Amino acid sequence: MGVRCNKKYTGVNVLNIILIIGFYQTLIFAGIILVRKQKGVSDYFLFGLFLIYGITLLLGYLELYNRTNDYPFPFLINSSTPVIFLHGPAIWFYIKSLTTQNFRFKSKYLLHFLPFLMVVGLLFLNTYRLSAEERIIMERTEAFKEHITFPLIISMVAVFTQGYFVWGLILIRNYKRRIKNYFSEISSIDLAWLRILLITSAVFYAGTSLLYITDYVFRVFSYHWLQSIGYSYQAVFILVLGYRGYKQGNVFSSRRVYANIESLNIHASEANALKDKDKIFVQELLQQMDIQRPYLNSEITLASLSEKLGVTPEYLSFILNSKLNRNFFDFVNQYRVEEFKRICREENTRNFTIMGMAWDAGFNSKPTFNRVFKKIAGMTPGEYVKSLNIK
Repeated sequence: MGVRCNKKYTGVNVLNIILIIGFYQTLIFAGIILVRKQKGVSDYFLFGLFLIYGITLLLGYLELYNRTNDYPFPFLINSSTPVIFLHGPAIWFYIKSLTTQNFRFKSKYLLHFLPFLMVVGLLFLNTYRLSAEERIIMERTEAFKEHITFPLIISMVAVFTQGYFVWGLILIRNYKRRIKNYFSEISSIDLAWLRILLITSAVFYAGTSLLYITDYVFRVFSYHWLQSIGYSYQAVFILVLGYRGYKQGNVFSSRRVYANIESLNIHASEANALKDKDKIFVQELLQQMDIQRPYLNSEITLASLSEKLGVTPEYLSFILNSKLNRNFFDFVNQYRVEEFKRICREENTRNFTIMGMAWDAGFNSKPTFNRVFKKIAGMTPGEYVKSLNIK
């Protein structure tokens, strides 16, 4: 059971610490991003994301200070609520800039800020236009829960927050599909960590929203306690995002990509019938793979292979998707798996480790090797080696 907001809370000191730690985390990570020498577009959006989270935590701390010190700053009551509606757009812009080649801001993106403006308008009608005394009384008694704007806003938080998490996951999924048309190794750039963070956040905020709705119906929690849960997770979210976001960088700014990634995703069903010259090229491609074995280069890309073959990356991608019905990633790693099998069967490699043979086959990532091998061979590398009676 919760207690009224005008009483001293046993958890106030803990929440103070959480808010302070979270706020200083945002300052540190924002500062690190700002002084970074080579910044991509995504770094600026990451900086903006930390700035927004920092403002949220600072306002949360000041709101708590208000409650525990007889409201010296009544104008700050409910000041952090609208800023929550900037979290989703900030995360979306960061992911969009990470996953889009040559990202540019468009005027239509301003629509992302409409929910923020709507909530500012709702709170103006409900809270901001009131006198200082009225705002304090409403806060102390939690009378704001009786106003229609309270269930409306918590519903908007639930819908928009989950919506942006799902949207971010869709962006990452589509991005992963696109880069498989260009890279043969994606474990360091597939944004798996960000996908996990978004899924975790979606589950957490779904639970938090359920608590807010339960409290609105049954009046079982204090508003202070509910806020504490959200602020606690924000501190953890910032820590993970700051550490991994700084290390991540942007694949399109940190690597030279000699093709338009957006135009490479051509499926067999969308392609026209192959011409004679295309069929001849397919034979040349397969011959190159068998004789020259370019897949042994762990850093081979669509552009480097197309250069060897004297064609454009777009044409090679077209042939792979339309004739061989697979993307570049699957095409190259199919050869690597077969090479690994060949190495395993050689007498002079009996004492090699599994990963040692995988490196020799062109793989440079254990997770990618294990995942790709099981997908193609239908068993794990260890199971395959055992099937050959090799120790």
